[in-house]
Amino acid sequence: QPRLGEFKSQGLANMAWAFACVDWKDAQLFVALADALAERMDTMSDKELSQLYLVLLHFRLEWPERGCPLSGCHQRLQSAYQSEGPTPSRLQRGVAAALDRLGWTHVFEHVTAEGLSLDMAQPSTKRAVEVDGPSHFLAKKSPASETYVENGATRFKSRLLRRLGWDVVHVPFFDWDRLRTP
Repeated sequence: QPRLGEFKSQGLANMAWAFACVDWKDAQLFVALADALAERMDTMSDKELSQLYLVLLHFRLEWPERGCPLSGCHQRLQSAYQSEGPTPSRLQRGVAAALDRLGWTHVFEHVTAEGLSLDMAQPSTKRAVEVDGPSHFLAKKSPASETYVENGATRFKSRLLRRLGWDVVHVPFFDWDRLRTP
């Protein structure tokens, strides 16, 4: 823990976010990182604060009985996270239009009570559809493979939503493209 002071705030925020992404199970590590970060909150960018909001959500869902040093900054972190705002893609709009034609009533770009954005959602049933474009994937497993690998941020958000009780169906771009190709 004494060496955490040697890191810049961006490095600490990245580290905390990365450990949360991979579902690291060491509460002590998160408390130590959060302690080091809480002292630097005034010098951090919205990007760093946004990362910390997701770390705080992870901490609260993983260890609900424990206090997190970031809890006192909840509103500030959530505001930073939500400041980016949604940027719906043409693909997302196309999936939403198809769901409309099928009669699946939904809210486009629904924001949960926790501040997570869902592409399309039925809040009363906690069912949602997330459209995953190319930026949600790292690459194919191999050049000959048709299987793509989700990136850490996509997996992290999916895990958070599941823990919050949401049933989410993912529509990857490559599956949607195949449906549209005659």
